[in-house]
Amino acid sequence: MGEPDCETGSTETKPRGRGLGISAVALGASGLTLAVATWAAWLIVRPQIVAAWTYSWVVHAFVLVLGALWFALLPISVLALVFGGYAGARTTPGPGRIGATLGVLTILLALSGAAVFATSSFGDAGPPYAYFDNQTGR
Repeated sequence: MGEPDCETGSTETKPRGRGLGISAVALGASGLTLAVATWAAWLIVRPQIVAAWTYSWVVHAFVLVLGALWFALLPISVLALVFGGYAGARTTPGPGRIGATLGVLTILLALSGAAVFATSSFGDAGPPYAYFDNQTGR
């Protein structure tokens, strides 16, 4: 909790900083939005990649960016959880608890996305070999 009020001699404590709770909500909400958008992009793009005969380097770059987003969401969600915890998420309802909850949801989505990305098989994916052929037509 906060510091006791010395001027009045009261033993009541001031609530913790509301700013941490608000920042936890902001981080949690933005992280959750980005995690849901990344999952949506993955579910839209990935089945078409698997069904396609050839893979473009642009598609590979896009998939790698989606994977990097999931890994980048992990520290964001941990910060939302930590800020929410310091704002008093366990003791008082308010923005700290909301931010911590959003942080936990973001952690779950980011970890599941990172696991799916890490275990996905790209098979024979890669740029066409014709781009790297140095031989002239014989």
